[in-house]
Amino acid sequence: MLSLISFSFISISYQSQMLQSAVLLLLLIICYNLSKHIKSSRYQQWLRLCIIFIVTFLTFRYLNWRANDSLPMQYGLVSMICGLLLLLAEGYGLINMLFGFFINAQPFHRRPVPLPPDQFLWPDVDIYIPTYNEDPAIIRPTVIAATQLDYPAEKLHVYILDDGGTTQKCQDPDPVKASAAMRRAEELKALASRFGAGYLTREKNLHAKSGNINSALPHTRGELLLILDCDHIPTEDFLQNTVGLFLADPKLFVVQTPHNFVSPDPLERNLDTFSTSPAENELFYDVMQPGLDAWGCSFFCGSAAILRRSVIDELGGLSGKTITEDAETTIDAMSLGYTTAYLNRPMVSGLQPETYSGFVVQRVRWGQGMLQIFLLKNPWLQPKLKFTQRLLYTNFAFYWGFASSRLVLLLAPPAFLLAYINLCDATAGELISYAGPVFIASMIATQYFYGRVRWPFMSQLYEVIQSVYVSKGLYEVFRNPLAPTFKVTPKGERLDSDFISTLAKPFYLLLLLNAAAVIWGIHRYIEEPFGQGAVAFVLFWALLDLALLLGALGVMLERRQLRQEPRVPHRESVIVSGSDFDSFSGMTIDVSSHGTALLISQQKMATALVMNGQPVRISFTQSALVLDAFIENINRRPDGQWQIGLSYRFADVADERAAVHLAFHSSEALIAQNQTRHQGRSIIAGIGIIFSFAWNRGLMHIRQWLKILKLEKQS
Repeated sequence: MLSLISFSFISISYQSQMLQSAVLLLLLIICYNLSKHIKSSRYQQWLRLCIIFIVTFLTFRYLNWRANDSLPMQYGLVSMICGLLLLLAEGYGLINMLFGFFINAQPFHRRPVPLPPDQFLWPDVDIYIPTYNEDPAIIRPTVIAATQLDYPAEKLHVYILDDGGTTQKCQDPDPVKASAAMRRAEELKALASRFGAGYLTREKNLHAKSGNINSALPHTRGELLLILDCDHIPTEDFLQNTVGLFLADPKLFVVQTPHNFVSPDPLERNLDTFSTSPAENELFYDVMQPGLDAWGCSFFCGSAAILRRSVIDELGGLSGKTITEDAETTIDAMSLGYTTAYLNRPMVSGLQPETYSGFVVQRVRWGQGMLQIFLLKNPWLQPKLKFTQRLLYTNFAFYWGFASSRLVLLLAPPAFLLAYINLCDATAGELISYAGPVFIASMIATQYFYGRVRWPFMSQLYEVIQSVYVSKGLYEVFRNPLAPTFKVTPKGERLDSDFISTLAKPFYLLLLLNAAAVIWGIHRYIEEPFGQGAVAFVLFWALLDLALLLGALGVMLERRQLRQEPRVPHRESVIVSGSDFDSFSGMTIDVSSHGTALLISQQKMATALVMNGQPVRISFTQSALVLDAFIENINRRPDGQWQIGLSYRFADVADERAAVHLAFHSSEALIAQNQTRHQGRSIIAGIGIIFSFAWNRGLMHIRQWLKILKLEKQS
């Protein structure tokens, strides 16, 4: 690798560079296409390394040229400073890409370790469900599912950790807040009692989630701790698939599993991609975490993970110096010589933040926390860490620099096209021979590594919507590493109507700058024939940024959302019957802990309309389950079929348990559902998708915004 890097620093003419790049790109395309047909893991590994080497070589060739031959030093101080900022942003992005390739050089796909036949040898497991201000209706299915995991009942102990019912909150000076806290606490105590769980709270809300968990430790006795966010409903085989790993490795501290979401995030919901595109988090959980596991660097992510209690006791509890107590606790455990593991099997059904503002709260917290860990617990100063663990924990903080880098890249085209600031001293031929190949190579390599779980240019869109606020959050950490406080991610929000997010304002300015840059860039292309090459290059860049910014505004046009609970796809024939009406058949589309949606034929629609609002009985033919319900709504779908929604009417605890079992018991069903969303797109198709988001949802946002401005002016 070092010889490869040193060879990339050799200066050659741009014509030779163009020929060299063409050969390497051809080889890269051959490797990429061979990877689709070769099944041998050995040859796949060689192809993977070949792709990494080619992209690395082209990247260092480009960075060497940019640093030594293209900086606009002779155009004045402003151009020099702006040119250096652009180089830093480009360099950051390319180095971050290479970090990703390094992580995925040889991913490790771990398998479950079977538990011993003698259940006496199985450890006791405490299940902690921390909650703060979430609706008890969200917590309910998680508690039910946790109490019916496939594990000996005498070794399974479930606890609701209620940080919303602390003495501090119940004695709030505001009587309305105090009354709400006491009422909620009573609801959760009743919920715990109804389903055989424990209820724990504490005096004061100190140190957020880590403090909540630490306060529970003296009251429980399990050898292992399963941590579940209150909206993470576990499948029944969770412990069967994970506990055996602890028996096989006495130095194992944590087994992390994927955070699997069955509701869309704001981008997926507002751009209507949830049913067809891979989930955003799958890039991390399906690709990056197995790569980290190969380097011994997978880490606790706060939920859907099992921890060894004795290690937590040795640490004195979960760490709480930063606002990402999960990753911080992991590095502390690694510093004591303990190991981590990642099992890539989705075994929870969770909720994403419903709004863009909730999404921003979550991502800013993650970014701030990872930077805090680096600044307050420098991985290079921790004992017993391997070099790769130190390097990758550095990368966890380095990664979040994408936000500032993306802002610089968004501002670069307007700086060149509008303000005439020279950012790069290069001819069109040099741009084609150096910038062109590295752009093409990075797109091909990204498709190779991540194409199954991420559409082209979707990462850029996610970066744009986070850029402004994550940058602001990181600045706060640099200014004072101890300043950030833990902010709970809102879950289960209801949106009664469409509205524009109040966080959209900075993006109007970015959009205006890039739109003006495109218009003026076209003028410059026509009027400045001597610089058409450079202008055309930046104009294409500005057009792509314009599409990304319009797509981002599409994300910030919040769409109506009335569902508060997770639903999972489920296909099963049912018979719906009533006491005074003929029964009719249907096919379920999805199920939740409280109801189901099903399709019915045109012939059955009239009967369903008569029964609308009436009590009915649903008989699930394959599950042999019978539940009382009532028809809540009947709607005609765009494809002409009729869909009805039914809400269950539970007679007893057994009915509630049966409904949760039907919806959430199977990890195999979660795996199958995720695979249906792994629908890759080509690079060309990816560009088309981004422009379709801009045209459809972005312009809709602009029209809605103009309408609001008009109404405000009239009032």
